[in-house]
Amino acid sequence: MVLRGTCERVALHAGDTLRKAKAEVLRVDSAEQHDIKLELDRRVQEQIRSEISQACPEDGFLGEEGGEGAKPGQREWVVDPIDGTVNLYHGIPHYAVSIACRLDGQTLAGAIYDPNRDEMFSAHRGGGSTCNGTAIQVSQRRVLAEAILALGFSKGKKTIEKCLSLYQHYGDKVRKLRAMGSAALDLAYVASGRLDAYIEQGVSLWDVAAGALMVEEAGGKVRMSWMEPGGKIHLVASSGRIDLDLV
Repeated sequence: MVLRGTCERVALHAGDTLRKAKAEVLRVDSAEQHDIKLELDRRVQEQIRSEISQACPEDGFLGEEGGEGAKPGQREWVVDPIDGTVNLYHGIPHYAVSIACRLDGQTLAGAIYDPNRDEMFSAHRGGGSTCNGTAIQVSQRRVLAEAILALGFSKGKKTIEKCLSLYQHYGDKVRKLRAMGSAALDLAYVASGRLDAYIEQGVSLWDVAAGALMVEEAGGKVRMSWMEPGGKIHLVASSGRIDLDLV
């Protein structure tokens, strides 16, 4: 599918820029208690936007670093240039580029590229999910005690408290809990069977638009609900084979 190929190509080019940036002194635009914004975020998003504009000049664009979005009936590219910026800044090699193409609220195609492991996860609606061209499927585990869950910590006090309550609830019920700092990779890992589920309160659309489609196309289940109109999302993505009793 052409859209899927565009997602993959643009994500790969952005990943090349991130690899080269390891040799740079990263400039911080802003720093908050739970987040860091880098000049690199803006630079990579502009690179992505330029490539997409050349390939699809009639489409809208929405990224973590800004964008006007799309009108009804217009395709929209939803982009996170660096999902896991705090990890990147502190030298933790766990972050990714996430690119999705959507139409009227439905993701048509998406790609998530991990430049550290050189892994390209991608999917298009009705076309399945792959990692580096090989088909992937969600985990076949059915027993909660054997499951590995990723729980994402968002930036607000209420969402952090909710995540801590999930840790307390599932801590002695599953094999392992993880909080790795990249929603896009958490979803890619659910799609590929490395994780059994990923749960987060207060995540943004650009973090999950591509990955949610990948989970569904790999045979899993995704539930997304807006916590407020046009704002943050409560997301539960899983293989669909384990009983997540609290969510």
